[in-house]
Amino acid sequence: MRGILEINLNLLAANVAKVRKALPPNMHCLAAIKTDAYGLGLEKMASFLGNRKHPLVDGFAVLNVQEALEIRFLDIDLPICILSPVLRDELEDLRQAKAIPLISSAEEADMLQCFAQEKQYVQPIHVKIDTGMGRLGVWFEAVDTFFEHMRNCNHVKICGLATHFSSTVSDPIFTQLQLGRFQKVIQKYGEPDWINHASSSLGIDRFIEGTNAVRIGALFYGIPEDNAFVKQLGLESIVRLSSPVTLIKYVPAGTKVGYEQTHCLERDTKIAIVSLGYADGIPITLSNCGEVLIRGQRCKILGRVSMDQVTVDVTDLEEVAVPDEAIFFGKQGMEEIPFYEFAQKSQLLMRAAYLANLLERRIVRRYLPEIFSEDCSSQTKNRQSFILPF
Repeated sequence: MRGILEINLNLLAANVAKVRKALPPNMHCLAAIKTDAYGLGLEKMASFLGNRKHPLVDGFAVLNVQEALEIRFLDIDLPICILSPVLRDELEDLRQAKAIPLISSAEEADMLQCFAQEKQYVQPIHVKIDTGMGRLGVWFEAVDTFFEHMRNCNHVKICGLATHFSSTVSDPIFTQLQLGRFQKVIQKYGEPDWINHASSSLGIDRFIEGTNAVRIGALFYGIPEDNAFVKQLGLESIVRLSSPVTLIKYVPAGTKVGYEQTHCLERDTKIAIVSLGYADGIPITLSNCGEVLIRGQRCKILGRVSMDQVTVDVTDLEEVAVPDEAIFFGKQGMEEIPFYEFAQKSQLLMRAAYLANLLERRIVRRYLPEIFSEDCSSQTKNRQSFILPF
């Protein structure tokens, strides 16, 4: 295997426990596992977090009906909240998934009402309130008209309210304004048994007053590790990206390395070729500045990142051989390249989105039951894959 993304489920369980301990006792916790669980694998993450015997969370938040169905096929009976609008041709799948859509308009309510009346069942929903994001949701100043309309929808049952913050980290003053608007809607229309959620990962330390649920995704995965709240909770990144060294060779001083000759060797250099490139999601911005770990030591990427491989300086390594393991982010021995460092050097703005969108499918996901080995000489092939215990 040329690339392996390891997901440490022990660390995931520990992170979930730490986050839940930091929340008020009666706060419901929805795991946001949309977009294939941010690239970590929807099926495995849902199965682990939603274990029927000992679920770690109270429900899931997903992108669409298809993701909700995939979770139901795993025989998981936790609530599933769908974050994006449901289309008319998805209504039967919605009913089969027994999922809860977030609706943003009277038109969506009418569509669900007609379908549920025809099928003779009651469709639970959450109502999305637009408190300033300007995207999905009933505009907060128009809620009176909306709730008046809902009196005619007897086959649609509201069981929760939701909103979405636009600038949790960059503009806490506006976020507090959004929360205040949401609290007023809850106070006027909310019922005691409703689930009301506003905060996602980086707002749960400040913006949960008046709500009783949170949506958490990247925080469970320990991303981003450089956030003060993440450090305060002691969360750890659960991901580790590795690839084997496939070739070692010696190149004389003065040689220009890689496409466009962007790096000139200042000394006779021992180089190693590592078998991942920008086609696998290794950002080209790591050219001439990124590092990998080999045998527990940092080694610089030389020249431009190629489509399928990178060139690494291993001159200062006394021992290096094919197929030694090269780590792009994660731990190896006593050394570590934190994911946030990898993201900063890569100029990644949305770190969870990187895992979801840039790590290509030819990178194998491997789920591990134990803490990663401290023995930097151990090879990936000697590790055991996670086997679900249920």
